Amino acid sequence: MGRRKKSSVKKAVKRKRTSISTQFKCPFCNHEDSVEATLKYEQEVGTLVCRVCGASYSATINYLSEPIDVFSEWIDHCEQEQEEAEKHAADEEEEDEELDARRSVRARLE
Repeated sequence: MGRRKKSSVKKAVKRKRTSISTQFKCPFCNHEDSVEATLKYEQEVGTLVCRVCGASYSATINYLSEPIDVFSEWIDHCEQEQEEAEKHAADEEEEDEELDARRSVRARLE
């Protein structure tokens, strides 16, 4: 009687982890890889600075934060400011139209 043949144990293959970029495209000057991210976990501050136009942004981070998280927060902040500016401009335009309408009514009455 012979022994049973042992099945070979397969070694676990370590997958190479893709590195996340720390350089991004600037939302203001549109230069590729001009925004550099710096994360200071001790101070809980993430900073983004554009080397071309000098635009910068800082955000509060935690131990799980990555550079892309700070960049995404910056983009969201820029979009929010743009929406508020558009809303403010629309409100001013409506006020101007109302003033023009009132002036034309007053001019007709005089």
